[in-house]
Amino acid sequence: MKNRNINQFTGTGLKEEEIKKVMLAGNREAQIRELRTCRLRVLSEVHKKQQELDRLDFCIRQIRETI
Repeated sequence: MKNRNINQFTGTGLKEEEIKKVMLAGNREAQIRELRTCRLRVLSEVHKKQQELDRLDFCIRQIRETI
């Protein structure tokens, strides 16, 4: 990947070090592997946030039921 393509990663949630790994990866397959690793990290963060939302919803339900 060339430097002009670095803008395509804006808004992806990738960390600077991850973008560097992708940019420095040898060939397309290596770049795809790096991006899939990044995707798994971001998905894990999404799952964690979903669990937090579920817990908040549970707290809301508990409070509503006590009224």
